[in-house]
Amino acid sequence: MTQQKTSTLPPAYTGDSDLKRILGLPALVFFGLAYMVPLTVFTTYGVVTETTQGHVPLAYVITLAAMFFTAYSYGRMVEHYPAAGSAYTYTRRAFGGRIGFMVGWALLLDYIFLPMINYR
Repeated sequence: MTQQKTSTLPPAYTGDSDLKRILGLPALVFFGLAYMVPLTVFTTYGVVTETTQGHVPLAYVITLAAMFFTAYSYGRMVEHYPAAGSAYTYTRRAFGGRIGFMVGWALLLDYIFLPMINYR
């Protein structure tokens, strides 16, 4: 009697080395808001008000422009390098493994230290 082997892999797995893209625009927007809103807006508002001498709306508009160009560049990079890995993958493929490694660690440290910066 032969036993059939059951797979524990998720149904989205295709067998390729790259991950399958399944997040749409609403999911990505929700992820960005869930990551950013609780930590940044409420905890840095006072710091931004002091630093910009009351010009908070202008500071947020300038930041929005910078974030727009960053999002646009990520969109262009994902078209050129369709692989998971974010900044590490893009930097590694463009500039080599050592710089990609440093960018990957810098991004990881950003995720680790961001709550510490916002906690005051």
